[in-house]
Amino acid sequence: MKTILLIDEEREGSFLVDVLNRFGYEVIARQDGPSALSVLREGAQVDLVITDYRLKGMDGLELLSLLKTCAPSVPSIMLTADGTIETYLKALSLGVFEYINKPVKVKEIGRIVKAALEKTPMFESTDSAPLRETA
Repeated sequence: MKTILLIDEEREGSFLVDVLNRFGYEVIARQDGPSALSVLREGAQVDLVITDYRLKGMDGLELLSLLKTCAPSVPSIMLTADGTIETYLKALSLGVFEYINKPVKVKEIGRIVKAALEKTPMFESTDSAPLRETA
């Protein structure tokens, strides 16, 4: 079973835990960057990190930067309710696998998570809105 570290301080976090569990993933949920980093530093085996942009203690971009040092091979996905081109480009420069604007559809999150775990490039879907912002 693949393990996902989910960092989200809002109610959507519990919704995503339920969704990811239904897709068959084990989820370690944290509400802030420092506690998420301590999970990794304590040696938890994590296959994917999903983080919100807005977090207490540090933002998602800062967390992604720190993840590159303590878990460089673990793919990451960033969620945001208020994305900008600037945060999108910064997230890409930090190696994020996918940058998703909230709200996200259940079907889309399942497809994106599967692709990230398989490290398969994402393509825009023909049956829904684009998954990536375009610059």
